[in-house]
Amino acid sequence: MSTRTAAQPAARPGPKKPAKQSAKQAAAALRANRRFTRSLYGSFAVLTLLAGALAAGNVARLPQPTAVSTLASAPGTSYALYALERRTGLDGSGQKEPDAILGANPAGGGAGTVVLTAPRIQEYAVLPSALAIATLNDDASSSLEIVPLDGGAPRLVPLPTSGAVEKLHASASGDLIGFTFSSSLATGQYWKTLFVVDVKDPAATPKPVEGINGPVSAADWTFVPVSTSLVAQTDDQSMFVLDPTSPGKVDPLGSHGGILGFVPGTGDLVVSDRGLKVGVDPARYSTINLATGIATPLDITVNAGLETNPDGTSTSTVGQPLLVDGGGGYAQVASTSSAGRESSVVNRVDGNSPRLLFRPDRAWSRILAVCLDPSGGYLAIETSAPLYVGDKYPNRAAPTPMRTAVVDAKTGALVGTVPGFLPSWCG
Repeated sequence: MSTRTAAQPAARPGPKKPAKQSAKQAAAALRANRRFTRSLYGSFAVLTLLAGALAAGNVARLPQPTAVSTLASAPGTSYALYALERRTGLDGSGQKEPDAILGANPAGGGAGTVVLTAPRIQEYAVLPSALAIATLNDDASSSLEIVPLDGGAPRLVPLPTSGAVEKLHASASGDLIGFTFSSSLATGQYWKTLFVVDVKDPAATPKPVEGINGPVSAADWTFVPVSTSLVAQTDDQSMFVLDPTSPGKVDPLGSHGGILGFVPGTGDLVVSDRGLKVGVDPARYSTINLATGIATPLDITVNAGLETNPDGTSTSTVGQPLLVDGGGGYAQVASTSSAGRESSVVNRVDGNSPRLLFRPDRAWSRILAVCLDPSGGYLAIETSAPLYVGDKYPNRAAPTPMRTAVVDAKTGALVGTVPGFLPSWCG
């Protein structure tokens, strides 16, 4: 997960007992399963395509214009990584080419296999035997579907009203999906309201996540690893631990500027905060033990001796650090811009030893985001051309074209590349 916001410091109220129990159980389960997460392909929960395409009749019955269609794929095929490829070209009839979700095993080479397509895909989340797909309708509102990858019919998730789905994620078990929802201007009933859906129940409808004062309006949020609990941040930067399956279990974590994921191999949350003197002091980073609510500062010196581009000029922007191990090692994007052309690299810092980890090809020199795979051994790096054209999507807009590079998190060695962005590891 990669974020780029900063924050005001605040007190850290202690959590209530219910969240303590949930977080401890999550951390214990995670540690117990670490022996299964030692390699790229053995650790990641991959989807298996058990049959061919969805029947055309099933697709036609979907009650919205952006119905998803699954393309044929060899039975038994499994993938270590998925990515979204937005397409702006025109087909033979002059219509926009459909977007695609690709599946790939980067170490095996190749450009990935098309798993499913739809006219305009906004984002997606991976489930054990399906994908949750948010698509864009002609009026820029969202549709949300659960698409089985065994050849079954996609299931439309009934949304509260016409509006926009954003920040779609799945829990580690795949039992829940969550998203924020904002109503269209015609109604205005919801604004970034956080909903969850029990995907095990075919009749389930989205349920709002209840906070201290009613439904939560989330600027950002994420599921806690190996848990149905989640962390949410509101517009005023307040953070909470909530269990959507047990309304009333809400534990404040204070005020922080950004959610930066979790310490690899643990359930400890990583957050960012602004410096004590805004505009003068550098940003501060810390981890929060969700079982105790105790925050521990991280020893991170942003932009200290980090390499930026080939001619050695200083960097103009530096991304948020991404913890890559439990010892405090982190990766960080450093970028320069000249005449509208952006060039980026990924650096790694272990202790006081910064080093260049990865520099993309010049044709793909702009880096947008970096995230760690579940085993902790690889990085997925979203890249685009230094000069690019945006896809102009109303939600989750991105440059086109894009591709995702997979590199060794320790050596920076390139493992492979996949067309598209939003790699499934980042969900």
